[in-house]
Amino acid sequence: MLLKKKDLPEFDYLEDWPVHYYEIKNSVKRKEYLEKAIGMNLDPAHDGYRMRLLEKRFFSENKKGTADSFMLAWIMIKAAAASQDSFMVKRQVRELENNLRNLCLFDFTCENEDEQQVLEEEWNDFARCYLASCVESKSYCSTLFNMVPLQDGAIARKIVAEINLVTLTYPAAFGMEACMAPLRQIIIQTFCRMIENGSSYWDL
Repeated sequence: MLLKKKDLPEFDYLEDWPVHYYEIKNSVKRKEYLEKAIGMNLDPAHDGYRMRLLEKRFFSENKKGTADSFMLAWIMIKAAAASQDSFMVKRQVRELENNLRNLCLFDFTCENEDEQQVLEEEWNDFARCYLASCVESKSYCSTLFNMVPLQDGAIARKIVAEINLVTLTYPAAFGMEACMAPLRQIIIQTFCRMIENGSSYWDL
């Protein structure tokens, strides 16, 4: 198993709020608990902005919490990087800007340090979800039509290559790597925490 094992205790999500907020995996339930926390005035300095980010990530444009717009933006950038067309540069720039905007990395400004902290927590949660989706996917962790499983080291290197492609190589082709830098840093840090011997895969 590539991911570090971690046994989670049972608890009330509202207890010690917001310590367990991101352990609520279902986005609809997460919103319900956040609404309760707001009603109870548990963390007024941050909960309003948590709700703004939750709605942007899972409930924007009539979405009902079933699609993660952060994950969709990541997938779209990865797909664009794999099919670059030198004759469609302006279109690629527009699409990249839009995907960065959906990740809160372009035309998005936090008003204060509290909001920046909450945004970084949201990025951290996305990073955990992304890494878990990779290592728990049979197709991602195998080759030859899902018949031959990859070794843990090969999976880790595959993830590293994808992170570099999406957060560095592709945006750098359009001079936009600085926009992606905050999320890149968080994903690398999360990788090192979640993956066994994670730091050994990076020149840190």
